[in-house]
Amino acid sequence: MPRRNRRAPDEGPQPARMPQSAAPAWASVPGIEVRRLTSDKPYRCPGCDLEIRPGTWHFVVVPAVPEDRRHWHERCWQVELNRTRGRRPGG
Repeated sequence: MPRRNRRAPDEGPQPARMPQSAAPAWASVPGIEVRRLTSDKPYRCPGCDLEIRPGTWHFVVVPAVPEDRRHWHERCWQVELNRTRGRRPGG
């Protein structure tokens, strides 16, 4: 007799989890945590002073003091690295 697929007991609605991943190698900075993620609320990018809209992939940059973390557009973070640290993507 074939098996029946049983449903898991209903535990109620689970909160939506926002996607998150590690930042690419070019975005990493020693001593600073950089994560790539999306969020469910808007943030202001310090690089261009424009809004990062909900659901948009962007970087969260967390320095040694976690209260100083900032949300950056990917391209704005790339420009910031080139401007302040002399780093180039891929190298």
